Amino acid sequence: MTEVKKFILDNRLGKVFEDKTFRDYTTIKVGGRIRLVYMPNSIDNFLRFYEYFRTREFPLFIIGFGSNVLASDRDFPGVVVSFRDLDVLYFRIGNRVKAYPGCPVVRLAYDLARAGYGVGEFLAGIPATVGGAVYMNAGANGGEIKDILVRARLLGSAGVKTYENAELDFSYRKSRLQSEGLICLEADFEFEPEAEPGSALKRIAELKKNRRKTQPIEKLCAGCTFHNPPGMYAWQLIDRIGFRGYQVNKAQVSPKHANFLINNGGATSDDMMKLIGLIKEKVKERFDVDLECEWVLVNF
Repeated sequence: MTEVKKFILDNRLGKVFEDKTFRDYTTIKVGGRIRLVYMPNSIDNFLRFYEYFRTREFPLFIIGFGSNVLASDRDFPGVVVSFRDLDVLYFRIGNRVKAYPGCPVVRLAYDLARAGYGVGEFLAGIPATVGGAVYMNAGANGGEIKDILVRARLLGSAGVKTYENAELDFSYRKSRLQSEGLICLEADFEFEPEAEPGSALKRIAELKKNRRKTQPIEKLCAGCTFHNPPGMYAWQLIDRIGFRGYQVNKAQVSPKHANFLINNGGATSDDMMKLIGLIKEKVKERFDVDLECEWVLVNF
């Protein structure tokens, strides 16, 4: 890994960090040491790094805000890439935006609302970067990335290619990026003029207030833990098995929202996985429903 670090620094491809952990890069604050963290300063420089690194036998993980990631407490032997230090986040011409993977979607929501554009208000409730949001088809309050995405430029095993929205196989918290291991390099979005002046910002304020009221955003967590089964809500199933507030050591089902698992300080990945396993087991026994974890699980 010393050679990888030297290649990045000698070619001025961005910043590198050692002795970091997944606790430093995830909202749930769980996970082991990361051998090397790389923060590219441009997409072109990331592509140079990728061509160099792809032939090496080390794992590579792309992280956004880390708001839906649970990493093992084991050491991660490869490189974690964060795009949050890119020199450009996005640019806008009218209602069209070209955004790069490290751009926070919350910023897009507010900036577009202030400029008089709507339909992206739901983004204000998603602690994610553009890259992670496209990867997960992130959504909230009835809106999803697929509703505003026009196209995305992605990196895969065959190189860089631009995909139109219809080619990305979007479904509930799913996309082609997941099934094929594609990396988002940029995304084009289209917004709409707001119905009345100030209505987009007003809608954001309403959503923010409701989010504070219904979700444990003041706690260490990683968003909703399970996908909602067809025609059901995961939180209701968890509630009905009596697990609201249930704890495994420092890992707990949130008393505020039963589909959120929280870290009460010092929770381990084993604690979290045991709690996930118990919930899945009890829901299966009671309702014959297989809950699917929504989080991205790393290094297990």
